[in-house]
Amino acid sequence: MALNLGRNTRGCTLLMTENKFYPIKIRGTSCLNKPCPMFPLSPIFREKLIPWSENDLANRLVVARPVLTAASLPYGVQLAPKKFLGKRVPIHNRRIYANQHIYRARWPEEQLHELYVPKLVCVTKGVTNYRAGEYVITCGEGHFILLPPFTPNTTGGQPHLEGENRQHGSCDLIQFLLLNNSIQCMSCSSRGEKHYDATEKSCFVRNFQAVQLFNLFVEEASKEHSNAEINSHLLSAFFRSFFRDLEEEGTLHRINYPVSPNIHTSSDDLLQEIQAYIKGHLRQQLTIEMMARLFHMSPSQFTRYLRKTTGLSFVDMLTEYRLEEAKVLLREAQWTVRHVADLVGFKSHTYFNALFRRKVGCSPGEYRKNQQSANNHLAK
Repeated sequence: MALNLGRNTRGCTLLMTENKFYPIKIRGTSCLNKPCPMFPLSPIFREKLIPWSENDLANRLVVARPVLTAASLPYGVQLAPKKFLGKRVPIHNRRIYANQHIYRARWPEEQLHELYVPKLVCVTKGVTNYRAGEYVITCGEGHFILLPPFTPNTTGGQPHLEGENRQHGSCDLIQFLLLNNSIQCMSCSSRGEKHYDATEKSCFVRNFQAVQLFNLFVEEASKEHSNAEINSHLLSAFFRSFFRDLEEEGTLHRINYPVSPNIHTSSDDLLQEIQAYIKGHLRQQLTIEMMARLFHMSPSQFTRYLRKTTGLSFVDMLTEYRLEEAKVLLREAQWTVRHVADLVGFKSHTYFNALFRRKVGCSPGEYRKNQQSANNHLAK
């Protein structure tokens, strides 16, 4: 769907999608002569999100990992296990902003969905009982919940309250969703059994800096031993970048994009997902059990699937990708061989050298020297 900017006779900037027009507030005036509905977000950023991200974030941030323990959570955060009910149903045709495929699966009986992209949940008021995977996370105002990709969570329209809170509790949330080259910010409120999605307060920010900062924050916070100070700096920088766009009105209102025609996920699509995940997490200590759980298979099913589709075992595939990435780093970077080994996930420098020699036919140092000599020869 093509997007264009135009103006009406009153000088109002319009976002045009096919034959429909959506007013965008520019320089303080909209064609409806009403305050921009996204502005209520500004004081939340200024008075809550930015100060919270800079003040004791380690005791505010919950990362919804596949396996959680009460001891690993910040003080005051409660954890309750909750098994999935019903069947997980893969989604093959849900596409939204920028034609990006973000929905991976859903649990219709529980109204849960699973996304390909990360989500950050900020509790701005009250206490939430937020469903994340096989847990319900209970936390109050000032807490953040990071949902890494593939983490099942409650769909829009459902109260983020459980138990007694479904009768008398309340919470206000701001949620950030990473899209293709943009960030969507959504506001919602739960009051007992009722839930309100404040779509008039939802907005997109197409800001490369904000997207990069959000990505870096998710990457660092998702590490098993993340650095709290780095998390705080990255999240604060992201909020400040997003807030600046709100203040400068560099945002688009939420638009309900049409659903694309059916696009059926094949076995090749699943393989590409697995390969992309491995390549993006080479430095982590990946295991068959971890990957199988991530892609909702048993370890034996996951092993058979890889063997059938690639002819390789998981260990062979992981080793192959690590060595290919090591070759790139040896050719294009000046890091030591030991550091290259660590960057691609080899904890033993000696094992890396021996494996590299066996698979490539020379040592990493010799490979680098040969590549540099070949490049110098071509340069002449």
